[in-house]
Amino acid sequence: MQLLSNTIRDHIKELMQQQNLTVSELARRSELTQSTVDSVLHTQNTNPRIDTIHKMIKALNISIPEFFNHPKFKDL
Repeated sequence: MQLLSNTIRDHIKELMQQQNLTVSELARRSELTQSTVDSVLHTQNTNPRIDTIHKMIKALNISIPEFFNHPKFKDL
């Protein structure tokens, strides 16, 4: 489970970087608190809730299938 959480976290960070998004902007777009987004992105929360991840992915303007279809998820 830890590997999946780390891969999700890394992929969200990668997409944020590609879109030049800050943590506060992702929090605003996903309607989550900045502390929640921080905890997901900075390993304090090793098992984030699926609805939290869904909101963050949606805020990145990507579908759930697109997000998990990335090659980094293939061997998990």
